[in-house]
Amino acid sequence: LNQARAIVATGLKVTVVCPSVPGLSKRQVTDGVEIIRVRYGPRRLETLAATGAMYKEARGRKAVLVVPMIFCMIVKTARELRRGPSVAYGHWWVPGGVVAVIAARLSGKRSIVHLHGSDVEIAKTNPMRFLARAVLRFANQRLAASDDLARWSTQLCERDVHTLSMPLEFDRLPTPSPVPNDGYVLGVGRLVPEKGFDVLINAVGSLEESSRPQVVIVGNGPEREALAKKAAQARVDLHLPGAVSPTELGQWYQRARIVAVPSLREGFGLVAAEASAAGRAVVASAVGGIPEIIVDGVSGLLVKPGSVEDFASALRSVDPRWGENGPPRVSQLGMGAHGKIVSEMLDQHIR
Repeated sequence: LNQARAIVATGLKVTVVCPSVPGLSKRQVTDGVEIIRVRYGPRRLETLAATGAMYKEARGRKAVLVVPMIFCMIVKTARELRRGPSVAYGHWWVPGGVVAVIAARLSGKRSIVHLHGSDVEIAKTNPMRFLARAVLRFANQRLAASDDLARWSTQLCERDVHTLSMPLEFDRLPTPSPVPNDGYVLGVGRLVPEKGFDVLINAVGSLEESSRPQVVIVGNGPEREALAKKAAQARVDLHLPGAVSPTELGQWYQRARIVAVPSLREGFGLVAAEASAAGRAVVASAVGGIPEIIVDGVSGLLVKPGSVEDFASALRSVDPRWGENGPPRVSQLGMGAHGKIVSEMLDQHIR
């Protein structure tokens, strides 16, 4: 919700329409952002948005729920748009982009579609590429979270796509501080295969046993047990604290010596950006928007995604003091600057 809060801070009203999730209220206001959760099926089956990886949840039998979910979101979004001057802003080309484009057309409004990392993965098959192309072409404006993603989407839809990265909430990140000598290697993210944490564990396990650092991975996900088992086999000291609050996450960054981002794919590279803001050197896969954040050999090291050998070599070579070069790389990504850019853009489309 960082972007929504940044927009609210400029004086604009933000209403988020999203799928219902069991146990969460139908309507609530968080930090000035109104959230409306739309019912689309029996409560026990409304889990498509429960894990943060909808494109994976919407497989097998659950795939039959995608159409009613999108239909119900379109109806509700169109109703909200008709309440007054507004614009439909959809994140991810599906479902957000599909909903925004159709609801805007039905209500006589304009639409914006903002692309993120999983959009490329979803559009790998010909039918999905066709649908993604149509959504992007019908949108009044197209945005991407990184230059890499903007190039992909421009080639796909043959329309202009502008880069707009996600904002960083500097108030919730630690002020850059000296790197602790006994710090750990920190990973942050959902415990899922595409985050590449197995690569990190194998890389640390290949280091000399006397020099293996502790590994901390903050986050939840289905790979938790598998990662713990792999760490035990590789004799890696792994700590999995689970999901934590933004404030506590800042403390984990502060106590880290190095931050590792071994992702197999990324859209923007939020963890790399947060680590840079916190003054920590980053070892990361050269995917998505990460090379736009990390300068190889200056604020961290970039490696081939999925390569255990390359990641291990980078862990040996990286200088933790490079972290002091990180903050200037992300100083322009603050909430205030982001909110101003988005509000000026929205003023051109609201009607």
